[in-house]
Amino acid sequence: MRSVWLTLVLAACTASGKEVQPTGDSLFFPTGAAVSPDERFLFVANANSELRFDSGTVGVIDLEHVDRTVTAWETSGALETGCHPDPDHRETLYCEGDDPPDKNGDKHGERPFMLPGSATRIGNFATKIAIQDTGNGTLRLIVPTRGDPSITWIDFDGARLECNADAQGLPLCDEAHRLSYVHNDPDLAIVPDEPFDAYADSTGQFAIVTHLTTGAVTLVDSPVGNNAVVADVMTGVFAADPLTGLRGSTGVSARPSPSGDIIYVGSRSEPRIQTLTVGRPVNSDVAPPYLLAGNYFFLHTVGGLTGGSQDTRGIAFSSTGDRMYLINRKPPSLQVFDTSLGPTGFPRNAGIGATDICRQASTLAVMDAGDGDRAYVTCFQDGLMYIVDPRGLSSVENIVTVGRGPYSVVVAPNKKKVFITNFLEDTIAVLDANPTSPYYNRIVMRIGDQRPL
Repeated sequence: MRSVWLTLVLAACTASGKEVQPTGDSLFFPTGAAVSPDERFLFVANANSELRFDSGTVGVIDLEHVDRTVTAWETSGALETGCHPDPDHRETLYCEGDDPPDKNGDKHGERPFMLPGSATRIGNFATKIAIQDTGNGTLRLIVPTRGDPSITWIDFDGARLECNADAQGLPLCDEAHRLSYVHNDPDLAIVPDEPFDAYADSTGQFAIVTHLTTGAVTLVDSPVGNNAVVADVMTGVFAADPLTGLRGSTGVSARPSPSGDIIYVGSRSEPRIQTLTVGRPVNSDVAPPYLLAGNYFFLHTVGGLTGGSQDTRGIAFSSTGDRMYLINRKPPSLQVFDTSLGPTGFPRNAGIGATDICRQASTLAVMDAGDGDRAYVTCFQDGLMYIVDPRGLSSVENIVTVGRGPYSVVVAPNKKKVFITNFLEDTIAVLDANPTSPYYNRIVMRIGDQRPL
């Protein structure tokens, strides 16, 4: 019964399947994004939020092609087919399809940066992409999908996304790849509503998904070479807000640890961070893993600046794991915590700084591109990205206009680039984060057919 809503939507379509099927090379309400560990590819989830098509998609952008195009433009002024300088910002390339529009203004050629034949179709309203490195260049994508609701898992072999072995063309992920029940058993617990954020652990071979309106946290067991399955759902992690009645678990990430990653989960309704670990029974070959609640800490006292702080929308760690960064909406702030290990071997989890940021912050990424950590915060309402230098007392270093409705932000440290999905205009913005570049902290490319206002 979990797919009744989607079935009704599809049944209401009177056009043929081909007419309502999306293409694999288009961007339409892009939300989640993720960079492959080797920085070769950018995966993008299209949410299909106006239900123009019969499904959403996950597409693949070739970042080597993006690099070549940006370098040629910056060094010699050479233009890729389908790209032209933005008339208002000459340092920015605007790259659409590789053919001119027809008499109706539509484009039909492939976008020059999409990996041909690599995309797959998923449910509607995807929110996030988390990547599990399964080795030898293969990856597994974990995609929370609100429309079912379910959690989709997709394998990538370096050339194509696979979630339906029998389908041809642009396949729709089959039922085995859309997780809706614990242990795939309808008689057990169902996946809670509004799957929201996701974190994937490559070493532990699991993923964590939060739920925006229930305060629950879901554990996905994802062994290399075998199917992913929902192994556990922890309910009641966060209480409801006493004034609004709203509850929810939001941002999730993890601090690397030799004894197993420590998971950090933020809340929509409480001013605290809950830590979790994944337990595995001795007979793990037959018994599933499970979630264990750990310590928690409150967000009241970060530098004395933030007061009763809640509605955490993003969590990220430095490469060493010794710093945690999070963004909150109430009040709008980026907060920095010391998560280095204390004398007892546990993280200190002590607030050390905070700075004001924009309203309606959506997501957060952290990268050291050669000049220390920088935090990149998307501001959905304002069409901006705040770039914060978190050292010292923390301060806003730059504010960049990136497009309408920026949602996800992801980074490629070796390429020194930042990628932003612009939900309200169907584009991907590319920011040059190289501190030695003349285009430092500028948008150097925008990919996609920009939707008019």
